[in-house]
Amino acid sequence: MPKVKRSLYQCLNARVRGDEIYCVKGHQLSYTNLILKLVRGAPLELAVCQGCPDYDEMGPPVPKGERGWMMIEKGEEK
Repeated sequence: MPKVKRSLYQCLNARVRGDEIYCVKGHQLSYTNLILKLVRGAPLELAVCQGCPDYDEMGPPVPKGERGWMMIEKGEEK
């Protein structure tokens, strides 16, 4: 069985403030265009989260069709 990757969508410690996604436990989420990935509904399976001792999963994976709110590749909103 393939290992399931940890995602920011499922972590209770992930927060959004303005155009920044951050970790309340202080872990660095230094990725370019992270907020744009959230808007697009892209996977947010960051390397820093995979072995994180503070990762606090709050539920099952968010289905791809329920993530994000813009369809950038087609140039239109959902």
